[in-house]
Amino acid sequence: MLPNERRLGYNGIKKTRMNSCMKIKAIVIAPYPGLFELTLSLQNELQEFEIVVEHGDLSRVLPLIGRIHSEGYDIIISRGGTAKLLQKHSYLPVVEIPVSGFDILRILTLVQGYNAKCEMIGFPNIIEGFMSVSSLMEVDISYTVIHQEQEVSAALADAKARGIQVIIGDSITVKIAAESGLQGVLITSGRESLMEAFSRAGQLYKSARKLKVKNEMYEAMLGKLEDGYAAVDQGGKLEFANPSFKQLLRLPETADTLYTMYPGLREMLRDAGRGADFDTVTSVYEPEQGLYLQAQILPAADERLLYMLHSSVDEPERSGLAASYLLTEAPYFSHREDVGLETDFQAYPAAVYGEKGSGRKRYVINAALSESRDGILHLNIRRSSEEVLKAMMELMLYGGGRVTAIEGAELLSAKQQRELAEFIIKRKMKTVFLFDRDPEVLAAEDRLAGKLLRSLQDRRIPLPALRDTPWLERSIRACLIWTNERQGKQIAGIRSEVMEALLAHPWQGNFTELRTVMDLFVAASTGPFIEPEALALLEEGSRKARSGLDTVPGREELNLYQPLEDIERDIIQTVLEQENMNQSLAAKRLGINRSTLWRKLKED
Repeated sequence: MLPNERRLGYNGIKKTRMNSCMKIKAIVIAPYPGLFELTLSLQNELQEFEIVVEHGDLSRVLPLIGRIHSEGYDIIISRGGTAKLLQKHSYLPVVEIPVSGFDILRILTLVQGYNAKCEMIGFPNIIEGFMSVSSLMEVDISYTVIHQEQEVSAALADAKARGIQVIIGDSITVKIAAESGLQGVLITSGRESLMEAFSRAGQLYKSARKLKVKNEMYEAMLGKLEDGYAAVDQGGKLEFANPSFKQLLRLPETADTLYTMYPGLREMLRDAGRGADFDTVTSVYEPEQGLYLQAQILPAADERLLYMLHSSVDEPERSGLAASYLLTEAPYFSHREDVGLETDFQAYPAAVYGEKGSGRKRYVINAALSESRDGILHLNIRRSSEEVLKAMMELMLYGGGRVTAIEGAELLSAKQQRELAEFIIKRKMKTVFLFDRDPEVLAAEDRLAGKLLRSLQDRRIPLPALRDTPWLERSIRACLIWTNERQGKQIAGIRSEVMEALLAHPWQGNFTELRTVMDLFVAASTGPFIEPEALALLEEGSRKARSGLDTVPGREELNLYQPLEDIERDIIQTVLEQENMNQSLAAKRLGINRSTLWRKLKED
């Protein structure tokens, strides 16, 4: 045994560690004992490496991979089929020990003296080299090309049937040949082949090290950004995510897939893979988290589709269209036989109209989800442009049989509305339009093109405001149950004084306001009931719920009978709501910079 050699018994596999002070941590998987011993003999010439040698052939290598990965190696060195198997199953760089011209000459010289029929069985790269050299040496030798280990037994059986007595091949081939009663000649690698492999390993390590340092720099830079960035594959698996991305999407540190918490992103990435552009005019809005996401296809070295995701709490300034993928039934909502409304859509296109927050999207989800193959696509138009119209049409086409709910169609020009109506009718798209008011009223104000109005025919469904429904109390209790589930609480009920106040409340923000208020009530409650003290949060909940909601006609927009700082706060809140909570646009309208706006919001 060599002075610095240590041998360990390891499941029948011999293991030796050498030169433990070296920089490059390499593991050599030696398929035959001679390669193991040759590696040991070269240790003094491989001073830049810390080497571990494992004696394991093709049949033993897969159980080793997990341990190889956990022990922090930089590179793997092996040969033949063993190297190819490692390349397929390990993420570490694998250097294959070549079969050199010297190796081939040695084997051919050896078999020239055999008075027996010889044949070579091996992978294409080995066979090609041997055939070239044997032709030059005028050595006549037959061969069989295999592409995977499972073909060896059949090739040997065929060779034996043809009277072949000696088989030339790698370790697994020679082993099986011996079991079949044939003599085997092992193709071995000499000193020069092994040294070449270590030379290539050193070069590869240095190149990889440079890339690793550069990647660490990029990751550190991305880690400083407020916006979230991630790289994911088509299965939703996270290849990379900066801390902001995980924080914004509330992902646990151990999360490796997005689809568990955000199943709608599956449809987003599917559309992106079909060609949808989520970088210029279109962004994806996640209602539950109040986040905007954009996706781009990334170039990848393998055949997978990879995407870059960008997440932010602010809507991208160039975005003219916000898309949401709605896949689950809407909670605590029912427009049923109480007012004689239809519970599904008999034909398309159709329209649902009512005040903002009155449950238009929820109505569409509950009425159409069962017939929409890939959920409901909600498109919220922010501004009028040809790019927005084109993006809408593309997303609707990509969705195939899914129902699309379109909000803000009145913002499009009359020409664009006509084009949209023609597209929907010609393509027979399942489309539901969402309006704040009766489409006929919008048409009378020249905000809705006649062609679009006529396409709706009599398929226009009005939704009453929550305050005008006979099921207000039922909705309050249902919302409490749903909020309990979301917050992990067990609030059993609402005190009578609280219920009376809620029934008397105007609910200008409808279901949106109800949900916001109930979130505050449940979060603040420590006992089994929502007590009267929670009513102090009612006004705060109402104010928060105004985000994105239009003022109800006849309601006073700004309360001037309050202190100046409260008036300023309401003005800021109103402008933020009108700008869809985009702080950059709100600050520009108010004539202040964003940091000043942020400070004032913080003071609030």
